[in-house]
Amino acid sequence: MKNCAWIVCLFMLSCASGAVPVATGPVDPAQIDDRWSLHVVTTDPDGDERVTRIWIGVLEGDPILRTGDSRWWANLQRDPTIRIRLSGTDHVFLAEPVTEPSERIRIDEVFLEKYGVWERVLFPQDRGKTHTRYARLLAK
Repeated sequence: MKNCAWIVCLFMLSCASGAVPVATGPVDPAQIDDRWSLHVVTTDPDGDERVTRIWIGVLEGDPILRTGDSRWWANLQRDPTIRIRLSGTDHVFLAEPVTEPSERIRIDEVFLEKYGVWERVLFPQDRGKTHTRYARLLAK
């Protein structure tokens, strides 16, 4: 029974949330690109944080992302501020939608290079048409 109490205590401590520090300087794009996936943070209409794990790539030094009709993308329509959570620190960016077809193709090519067969299996559509929403993240 003692072990159960310790497990419950550790679980409660792991669920306790404190404020995540915000970086004061730029992030090395390689730190973002080296991760399979990362958490991004947007703000829901009620002011709550929405933390979502997504695939993310880097194109010309800028983080890039894409999605379908997701709740976190809807949040970006109200407020383009997005944070990338990396090693316990948030890095703040502004999401700039990408609508140019040739840029969407370039973004999809980055994801194909990074995720290889997983990209082909999960998103077999033509490059530039794998998702409905694309964005480049610019440092804020």
